[in-house]
Amino acid sequence: MAAIASNGGCGSGGEWEIYNEDGFVYKRRRGPHHPDCEDAAAPSTAAPSPDSVLLRRRRQALLQLRAKYLLELSRWDSLSKDLLAPLPALPAALPRAPSDPIAASAPDFSDLDVVDDLLAQAEVMDELLNKLSQACDEINELCDAHEATLVDAVAVLPVWGDPRELMNSLCSTHEQPVPATN
Repeated sequence: MAAIASNGGCGSGGEWEIYNEDGFVYKRRRGPHHPDCEDAAAPSTAAPSPDSVLLRRRRQALLQLRAKYLLELSRWDSLSKDLLAPLPALPAALPRAPSDPIAASAPDFSDLDVVDDLLAQAEVMDELLNKLSQACDEINELCDAHEATLVDAVAVLPVWGDPRELMNSLCSTHEQPVPATN
């Protein structure tokens, strides 16, 4: 069941139809081959049924969605292939020991630089861990102090005292219970 609202001449692309599908009403553009529009090239062609138009639109939408997802899948596939690709081989797997014992005992300066960098990183990490440890200790002290104030505040409540005093504090002056005799 479709009610049609026209917004211009036939085939101008500005025509709309109001469509009611099981109580859901919406407005959509009228297709290029609508029964009210007659093309100059084929004035005697029969209009397709609304079901076939709906199926064609649905098929086109699904094909566009499929193309979009296939493109996205191909991108993810290429990314995963790049991630799983083997790393390039090192130029020299292990340097061979030179035949000269004096040259073998002399350390390489690049190795010393790497060791110095690693030691500097370890020292920085040590300082950072010490600062974090101190901050955690301060936070624990603050939490303990806050917990102590909460415990003190709860401990002074009249609930923890004599039940008679609690009843007296809760009752108004004219409803005071009679004191019990010991």
